[in-house]
Amino acid sequence: MTYVGDFDPGDTFNTKFTTVNTSGAPTTFTGSAAVSVYKDNSITQSTSGVTLTVDFDGMTGSNNVNISTGSDGTFYSAGSAFQLVATAGTVGGQSIIGYTLREFSI
Repeated sequence: MTYVGDFDPGDTFNTKFTTVNTSGAPTTFTGSAAVSVYKDNSITQSTSGVTLTVDFDGMTGSNNVNISTGSDGTFYSAGSAFQLVATAGTVGGQSIIGYTLREFSI
């Protein structure tokens, strides 16, 4: 996983990740693909302000996540750490639910 930075409350940012099959070839994130945000050491997750674009710019396996931290000021509060986690979907027929994709802080 990759740390993408420390942002201010209300910021909007993008981060990308690649999905590959077992051979390492870029592969589409399918099966109702979803990414959620976890806060600190909590089991509470949110999709508020999260927009996932699969096969970004027409490139197989390239995925973009746009996060608007202004969408929920209580959840995206200063002094917290966040993790982007795959909460639904498959890659090459294999579930990737539970994979931590990126981390950031506010």
